[in-house]
Amino acid sequence: MKALKYLFLLILVLIIGGSIYIATLNGEYNISSKRNIAAPAEVIFNNINDYKNWNKWGPWHEIDSTIITSYPEATSGVGASYSWTGIKGNGSMKTLSLIPNKELIQEIKFATGSLAEVYWNISETDTGNELIWGMRGKNTFGEKLYWLTLGGIQKNIKPMFDRGLQLLDTQLFNEMNKHSIEFIGEVDYGGGYYLYQTTSCKINDMNIKMGELFGNITKYITDNSVEITGNTFTLTHKWDEENKTTMFSACFPIKERIITTGDVLTAYLKPQKTFKSVLNGNYKFMKKAWNETFSELTKKGFIAKENGEPFEVYKVSRQNTKNPAKWVTEIYIPIE
Repeated sequence: MKALKYLFLLILVLIIGGSIYIATLNGEYNISSKRNIAAPAEVIFNNINDYKNWNKWGPWHEIDSTIITSYPEATSGVGASYSWTGIKGNGSMKTLSLIPNKELIQEIKFATGSLAEVYWNISETDTGNELIWGMRGKNTFGEKLYWLTLGGIQKNIKPMFDRGLQLLDTQLFNEMNKHSIEFIGEVDYGGGYYLYQTTSCKINDMNIKMGELFGNITKYITDNSVEITGNTFTLTHKWDEENKTTMFSACFPIKERIITTGDVLTAYLKPQKTFKSVLNGNYKFMKKAWNETFSELTKKGFIAKENGEPFEVYKVSRQNTKNPAKWVTEIYIPIE
């Protein structure tokens, strides 16, 4: 009996001592992971800001395949929320505040009733943007005991954040590389007046030169309050694959002929018969789009005009959205 009594007292002492030890542990935590992602801040932010996107990269789906998510009417922006149920547990999350393309603050609530703050920070780097995903809060006594037996909240949560950022990176890469080429066929292009600047350069330098020319014309338009009547376009005068050179003009459509001074000039694009296609997606697929358009043109029995000057019109460009998957470029090839 005495031995049993001492054993009972020993267990009691251990329980009390353990409880005191756990109670004195610092319950505050701040866990985060970061990853450099080669995507515009706008693209990253728009994805994480809408909870409906989280099913595409959330790491918890690899842990619990039974998770079912529920969404209210608002799933993005301040006040947005969603909830989930699964074998591993239930919970909900809502957005508390945001700074577009820079920061998101959210509140996560678990079935136990405990709360934590989830935060996202986006900052520009030389190769894209650094994305930080973190969670901070304070554990209750029961939570400290739970995480103590599992080896610590840091040890268990951080690998999930690391995996989530990896999956998000892959998801964004795949999304930004989505593209399609649509062949419209023969169309009569109406033509019209336009402001332009012309240059010759290596084909590889075309994008840089294009940006410079569009910048020069934009300044002229602003300084002289010129009214633009449509989307910008580039007109190709020469294209030499053998020597990898090109000559082209960057153009802004205008309502009527303007007498200009300096390097910005006015010209008239005559109405003409063209073969049209549309590239939906990143400009890096432009060469593919041009090659397939010429191929389709020939297949349909059309003949490209010998001295014709093909052009591309930027219906939706990087000035409208940073997401390259949403860019829309119309291709026009003059035909006989």
